[in-house]
Amino acid sequence: MRRKTGLSRQVLAAVLMSVLMLPLTAHAQEQDVIVVNPDSGILTREETRSMVDKATEAFYQNRELKAALASEIAQVREVVPTVFYPTEARDFYVLTHGGKAMRFFMETIGQPDETGRYPLYIALHGGGGAPEANNNDQWVDMFNYYRNAVESGIYIACRGITDTWDLHFCEDSYPLYDRLIEAMVVNHGADPNRVYLLGFSAGGDGVYQIAPRLADRFAAANMSSGHPNGVSLLNLANCPISLQAGIRDYYSENAMRSVRAAEFEKALSDFHDQYGFGYEHRVYIHVPAGHNYVDYMDWTSTVLKDPARFADCAVRQDVLDLFLDVMADCGLESDVVALSYYFPGDSEAFDREITEAVTEILGLETVEVNANAVRYVSQFRRDPAPMRLVWDLSTRASGREKASFYWLEAEPSVDRGIITAIFDAASNTITVEPDADVNGDFAILFHPSLVDVSRPVTLRTGTITRTVQVNPSQAFLDASMLESGDPELACVGKLLYSAVVSPDDAAGGRQGF
Repeated sequence: MRRKTGLSRQVLAAVLMSVLMLPLTAHAQEQDVIVVNPDSGILTREETRSMVDKATEAFYQNRELKAALASEIAQVREVVPTVFYPTEARDFYVLTHGGKAMRFFMETIGQPDETGRYPLYIALHGGGGAPEANNNDQWVDMFNYYRNAVESGIYIACRGITDTWDLHFCEDSYPLYDRLIEAMVVNHGADPNRVYLLGFSAGGDGVYQIAPRLADRFAAANMSSGHPNGVSLLNLANCPISLQAGIRDYYSENAMRSVRAAEFEKALSDFHDQYGFGYEHRVYIHVPAGHNYVDYMDWTSTVLKDPARFADCAVRQDVLDLFLDVMADCGLESDVVALSYYFPGDSEAFDREITEAVTEILGLETVEVNANAVRYVSQFRRDPAPMRLVWDLSTRASGREKASFYWLEAEPSVDRGIITAIFDAASNTITVEPDADVNGDFAILFHPSLVDVSRPVTLRTGTITRTVQVNPSQAFLDASMLESGDPELACVGKLLYSAVVSPDDAAGGRQGF
């Protein structure tokens, strides 16, 4: 079912495009000033703030929006086929949007904060390419898995919308996550700046894929025991992430889940060094664990002190064979799947021998930590208007109904290349640099919490410097809030990059490079 607020997604897109045409039809004036929203007036910062506050209040009080969101979520009681649980009717919710449906368990825990809002925890279950009943078992498990670690908040356990290996991140899932978050924010008191994503096993696969594609939605994420399937985490500059895996968790000779998680310690640190900011992360490789370990309660866990060294060892040495030899020496089935799923604690001798292989043969140090995933993510708040952005366009959800990423925007067809953007508050300057692989036009959005629209904005790219006058548009702001479904992400105007690099072409509505 599509939005029924009186403005459909298509109508909203048309409204935004009509407003967008204002800066496109604006021409470079005598002082080479590009005017955004020339039909609107210049406002002081205080007047702009007042406009935003009133629009935000109107958004939250929008009866049509609230009704449309409520109409898409139904509470039902049905029999959920399972393997390990009694076959009985269960209470859960169903979100239906865009012709697709997502089931989820939901519980509100504790009390809201002083603003009357709750953090929102979205948890993804294990399973994957398995029969429906098996995935339902995992879904029921996930409702209890991280829930007890939540002291106050809305806890949601989503059921994958398919039973395929990519059940949490098939393309149809992404609009449902956006819509679910919007519904929780508008109708259930969730704080849009405290939305957290967690997942275990196949749910960890989902976190790997969803977090970088929807990074502007989340304050932080935790991935446990999943496989990245070749994903890049470049979009997580402003979204902290925790990655966890058991050191024995290979799953297969090619998957190497523990090694892949460990490799991100260096990758994320390198991103931080390359771009000079962000990429907050932690990587816990549990010893002597395999696929299972405690990441859902305050528990002392043993993890590698330097995960990157383990990743390096796995490249230089045959660590898998070393672990399989330990299994054989302990009289256990020497098999990579058994290695991954053998529960820690079932054999003290095996646990001891694996630990000795890690610390003595491989020479890796361990430390004691609290690996509670909920504790980690809960310490962060999202910044909806960060001063620095890195947008890897090749890692985005083409089916998403919003085309923006923080304060940049591009149509889904623009799916290659990397854009970096920096805002300097002292000079009110935005510096935008798309690399040569970016395959289409994009827009700079003017976020009222970031840019001082009461004075000229300097826009730089390459050797080009432009002066931009941003007149905040009430119409654009209102449409932006509805399009993003998040008042914190709403902007007061936008300017196509092509109008910056070729201002003489702006009057012609040039859409690309």
